[in-house]
Amino acid sequence: MGVTYQKLEERIAEIKALDHMLDLSNWDESTNMKPASAQNRAEVVALTAGLQRRLLVGDELGELIAAVDVSDLSAMQKANVRLAERARSNAMAIPLDLLMESKRVYSECQTTWERNRPINDWQNTLPKLEAALKTTLEIGQCLAEKLDLDPYDALMNQHEPGLTQLTINPVFDEIERFLQVAVPEVEAKQREPIPYTQKFAIQDQLKLAERSMFGVGFDFERGRLDQSAHPFSCGTVNDSRITTRLSEDDFNESLFAVLHETGHARYTQNLPEKWILQFVGEATGMAVHESQSLFMEMQVCRSDAFLSYIHPIIKDLLQGEVEGEVWSLDNFKRVVRHVKRDFIRVYADEMTYPLHIVLRYDLEKRMCSGDLAVRDLPDAWNERMDSLLGVDTRGDFANGCMQDIHWYSGLLGYFPCYLLGAVYAAQLYSAFVRKIGDPTDAIRQGDLSGVSAWLAENIHSKGSLLDGQALVRSATDQTLNTEAYLSHLKRRYVDV
Repeated sequence: MGVTYQKLEERIAEIKALDHMLDLSNWDESTNMKPASAQNRAEVVALTAGLQRRLLVGDELGELIAAVDVSDLSAMQKANVRLAERARSNAMAIPLDLLMESKRVYSECQTTWERNRPINDWQNTLPKLEAALKTTLEIGQCLAEKLDLDPYDALMNQHEPGLTQLTINPVFDEIERFLQVAVPEVEAKQREPIPYTQKFAIQDQLKLAERSMFGVGFDFERGRLDQSAHPFSCGTVNDSRITTRLSEDDFNESLFAVLHETGHARYTQNLPEKWILQFVGEATGMAVHESQSLFMEMQVCRSDAFLSYIHPIIKDLLQGEVEGEVWSLDNFKRVVRHVKRDFIRVYADEMTYPLHIVLRYDLEKRMCSGDLAVRDLPDAWNERMDSLLGVDTRGDFANGCMQDIHWYSGLLGYFPCYLLGAVYAAQLYSAFVRKIGDPTDAIRQGDLSGVSAWLAENIHSKGSLLDGQALVRSATDQTLNTEAYLSHLKRRYVDV
């Protein structure tokens, strides 16, 4: 390794340090910041993003990339050079004034959404959303010209490199066809759960969340849990942050949101620490990231084995004086796996969740192509919601097109990663069983060390050495396909 490469790593470290600070600023904005601070924070974020861009597009970084002799570099170092070149190329495609404006617009829009969603105020949110998505589409067009891609494909590539509509369409179409038949079949034969009618104290739910996070391997010496309007995970190897939202009426909402975000956080905490301030030390893409959260939440934590393990812990912390069948393990399983067409994506059951993603994917493509104006989004949302799930959202913006933070923080092209992540998760779990053995008995005892170690070795520790599809292929010996995912849904819901 020569001096030139060492200098390249030093420049990348400066860029990544700013990236981490922007990430933590987003966490602070969602958990602690007062509304009156929003404008100043937006300006600071915009200036920081501008500084980061100047480092990326500056001549020094370009000269170092061009001068590096990759012949004597390790595989991780070669990938780091490749990723630096890609990051610089993408940054150069976006004009500085557009980038800085985007940070300001997104911050203002997100703050407006957080204020207006609880009061179902679409009209006063619309102008901010129009500005945010207009900015995103301008960025998408800049990237499309640079990458020679469709604008929507270019935006998706910012979240999952190599992802295109040609890859996604047949996969999503196959899943939608399966679910249109399977969901009514499951609804017709499932036993109705007995609802929990008591209130669950927020502090008791936080205790359950922390105990659950610890049980599935979260390291609290290197991370923390907080509350926000929308659950998310962020941070670095040694500073991982999880947030959730809590309701006194339903502890399961927060519990499984936390388990989901812990899957993300375990990926973050297991990334190669040596490369923490380098591009190759990042997670390889958001579809793979989502595969880790859904591996934990869906493949493991909604299994019979894990539900049997966690049930007595829940009873100990939350049951109180209430007795009867409502607190039986059988009813708990029925509650957790109850298939119901409903409004909210993040609380959707495993069978209907993919349809929520198909809806968003369809609308995003239409907005990017110019076929759907933002002002017409509520009607288009309701029409697609009705066709996919039979749910009416007319006038209910909070539970309709205002329910997710993504568009209000400028994200287009992210939603497909959720469903693609579910497919990857099933492929990875199937590969673990095939290669290592069935972990059911260990999971029933609360022992997730086997699956955690396998994921750490085959996914987490690789960082961004490989793009998402190549990484999953290396771990599973299979290309992207729906076989494991649809088989999983059939076993758990259809064939019972």
